[in-house]
Formats: sequence, C-alpha cells, structure tokens
Amino acid sequence: MSNSIKKWMVIPSVLSVLALTMVGCEEDDGVYGSGNSNELEINHFERVNNNIARIEIEYSDGERDIDVTNIKGALSSPSINDLPVATVLGNNFEGTLEDRYIEVDGRTVKRPIYEKGSNKQLNYQIRYRTLNLSGTDASSYQKGNRPSDDRGIFTDLNNFTNIPTNASFPTGSVCYIPVTKSEEAFFVFNDKNKTRYQTLEDWIEVNEDRFGDNQRYSTTTVKVGKDNNARAAQVTFFATDERPEYNYYGAEYGKSVFDANYINKNEQRPNEDSFRGVVDCTLVNDVAADFLEQEIKRYY
Repeated sequence: MSNSIKKWMVIPSVLSVLALTMVGCEEDDGVYGSGNSNELEINHFERVNNNIARIEIEYSDGERDIDVTNIKGALSSPSINDLPVATVLGNNFEGTLEDRYIEVDGRTVKRPIYEKGSNKQLNYQIRYRTLNLSGTDASSYQKGNRPSDDRGIFTDLNNFTNIPTNASFPTGSVCYIPVTKSEEAFFVFNDKNKTRYQTLEDWIEVNEDRFGDNQRYSTTTVKVGKDNNARAAQVTFFATDERPEYNYYGAEYGKSVFDANYINKNEQRPNEDSFRGVVDCTLVNDVAADFLEQEIKRYY
C-alpha cells in the first residue's frame, strides 16, 4: 500500500529549461529552516470548489498549530485536519497519534504513536527535505502523453493556472519534500473523517465506482486493531495512459466507517529528480507562500 489518499492534480503546461531552476534537495544546514531548530512551519494551499485558502502548519515540541487564511470564499472546517488526536489501527494494534507528543529537531518531526491501554509506542517521523524554488515558474513542469512521462517541478503555479506563466518564485523560496519513516504500517483517521456509510462493504462499493468508466481496480480488506477486531480496506485503480494510479483507504471502527490515510512501513521515498519524473513542490516555506498568496489574490 502507498501513502494516504492519492491526490493527483489536473495539470497543464509546457517545460522550457530546468537547469537554472533545479538546484536539488539539500541537507539540513540551517539555511532553509524556520529559524528555531525546535519549530518548523510548512504552508500549502487548498481549493474546494470556488473556495481557496492558505494553510500554515507550525510544528513545535508538543504542539501543532494550524492557521487558515481564506483567500477566496471560506474553506469549511471539515476540510482541515486540525483535531489534536487521531486513531491509529495496525496489525493487532490500536493507538493514538497526538499533537502533545510531537518532537521537532530541525526539519524532522517525530510523532510517537502510543498503544491504547499500555506504554508501548511505535516510532513514526517525517523528515522534510528541501528544494530551492527561487526563479522557478510554471514552465518547470512538463506534462507528457502519459502520467509516467510527466517531468519537472510541479508547484501551485501549475495548480492555479490563472496566474501568468512567467510569474516565478522570489529568492528565498523553498519547497519541502516529506520523507516518511515508520516502525510499522498503519491506518490513521480522526472524527472529521467519519463517513455516512453503515458498513465497510458500503464504503467499498461506492469507492469501487468512483470513476464509473470500467477502469481496472483491485480491492484488499485486512483485519486491524486490538486483537484484529477492526477492518480496513484499500481500493486501487491501476494507472492508464490517461490517469496515474489512485489509492483510497477506509476503516471500520466501532460502529462507524472512516476515510483513512495509510502509512507504509517501507514507504517509497518521494521523487526528487525532476529529470526522471515529477517533483511535488506544493509544500513551501513562508517566502514562497507569501508570493503565491499575493498572486492568487490578484488573479482569482
């Protein structure tokens, strides 16, 4: 299984030259940090229908603060993962992922998962590698004939296509590439992920029909939780010439069914080479986010 619900952007655009903009991922030398080695701030932008918002997440020891700036319309609260506790289900394991246990060391965010009813914990962390976005514009991404042929650096300049294609990130702009490391594989969800479905079978039936065009898929159901008394499922739509692979995850817990994310023990490292594939650069620092917010306000 792969990480979380796959969201692929519908992306236009043409690539010119990557050599000037592709600097590569850097080690943690302090240049791209947030100033304090025990604090890390990461920004991204969300669009739901005609509502656009900037989401700023600040990690510090024992805290995760979320600041939402509505740029157009108002993004509803259910769209934002701001609850301090999430449920974790693994193989014969039930625990919680809680903000109060967060530890920050430079650009590494450690989030230990504690087993319910015991002191046992699973180690889980995300290390954010960096890439210099200074001078990068929408042409740094090239869409190929098939998703596997796409190349370049994909940023929110490619998501918000009303912004002129010659607009480029200012000096000091940085993107963050998350590298996940987990002691065990697990499903994770919180109360905001609760669905209207009565059973996991109902959730599976609806998700298998997401595309409705006979795209090939497979469904896997597994037992999880304490004594493996809960269930979770993955619906995978295989890649085609027109679409990449999509994965959707759900979990039946208690008397409710939840949309979930999935964290793999052996998570594949995200691509960081723009000549071999797409580098997802939609998580950014304040400099890049301030620029994007200004451009979105101007053109939307």
